Amino acid sequence: MPDTVTRSEEPGVFEEIYREARQRVVGLTMGLSAEELARTVPACPEWTVHQVVAHLSGEASDLVSGRMEGAPSDEWTARHVAERENVPVQDLLEQWNDFGERIGEMPRIPYQLALDAITHEADLRAALGRDRLPDTVWQPTLVWMTPRRLTEVTVKTELGELGDGPITLDVDGYELWRAFFGRRSRRQMESWNWSDPAPIDKIPFFPARETDLME
Repeated sequence: MPDTVTRSEEPGVFEEIYREARQRVVGLTMGLSAEELARTVPACPEWTVHQVVAHLSGEASDLVSGRMEGAPSDEWTARHVAERENVPVQDLLEQWNDFGERIGEMPRIPYQLALDAITHEADLRAALGRDRLPDTVWQPTLVWMTPRRLTEVTVKTELGELGDGPITLDVDGYELWRAFFGRRSRRQMESWNWSDPAPIDKIPFFPARETDLME
């Protein structure tokens, strides 16, 4: 897949996904208690809620400033967290809003940025005990990703069939969506209703979890 999607290819889609995710996360995390901000995010086991927000703010800052060396490595994202360790979450949210607005003015936006934002929004919602990410947010991206990622698979979900490959997979759409971003273990993915063979390694963009994640 290409690194970026131009407005002519997917006019405004990823800009809109990113902007709305930012607005929801700001509403979700503004005014949280110190205990809630220090809560470990199970989908990001080395990060707290505060650190996830620090990453999202730092990611936007780096994109606007062109500070993309090493992206999207663990070292790159760890720097976002380390540099903002003592920055109050209110300041992080204000910075994210500022840089996020500038990103929205760019002629090209990396689609990964939008997908990362909604993935971390889902992480935060689970960690804070909030309602799951709305179906209208993740379902269109699942429809977009599945035939591009699983070219040999026909995926049967509540949305209908996605793709037209010779291998079949019958799975809950949200489970597959979370698995694309490394939020499900190999054991969980193997437990799905596959025909043979099951191309598990082609699902996650990032390494699969070592332990199951139930949400």
